Amino acid sequence: MRGLVIIGAGGHGREVAEIVRHQARQGGQLPLLGFIDEQCDLHNQVIDGLPVLGDWGWFREIDRGDISVLCAVGLPHVCRRLVQRATRLGLTFTNAISPLAHISERASIGCGVVIFPQAVVNTGACIQDHAILNVGATVSHDTTVGQYSNINPGTHLAGNVSIGDGCYIGMGTNVLQGRAIGAWTTVGAGAVVIRDLPANVTAVGVPASIIKRKENGWYD
Repeated sequence: MRGLVIIGAGGHGREVAEIVRHQARQGGQLPLLGFIDEQCDLHNQVIDGLPVLGDWGWFREIDRGDISVLCAVGLPHVCRRLVQRATRLGLTFTNAISPLAHISERASIGCGVVIFPQAVVNTGACIQDHAILNVGATVSHDTTVGQYSNINPGTHLAGNVSIGDGCYIGMGTNVLQGRAIGAWTTVGAGAVVIRDLPANVTAVGVPASIIKRKENGWYD
């Protein structure tokens, strides 16, 4: 059995499945086998025409060398946990990149990345492993998006921006040229980031201001 399995059968996973199907129609992706999910009540159901194959035990019954996976969970700390579990099983990750996105030939795209329709990744940008660029997100020149970070719909990152690992950047956020956001920081929807933000904080508003500090970040 050769194909692709999506980890997570929620709304985000269903959207990722649509991207994979679009890629397959363009001849650029493995056959989509279905979902894996830890919620037992979803097992053996068919969601959007795809079966929920079971939980992690399903991987033990097959030749994992023939399977590629994608983690389709939007919360960075959960994504990180699931990716680590898949890595321990020796699973191989692939990307889901919408044919409707614009990706510069001079951009760098990591492994396990999901890029939604109408997203733009410009020259010199770096999208690191397991990051998510949602619908209409734009990443300008020489900007870095760290591992496991989720850039939500309609967010705009100007040039030379640095987004650390595990950040959750809310819908419609704007980050000005050259600003840095530290690892595992959350930025609320509609915020405007005009100055650097440290790691492990929550910031909201226009301009974005810190309202909460996370003593242990997302890691717990």
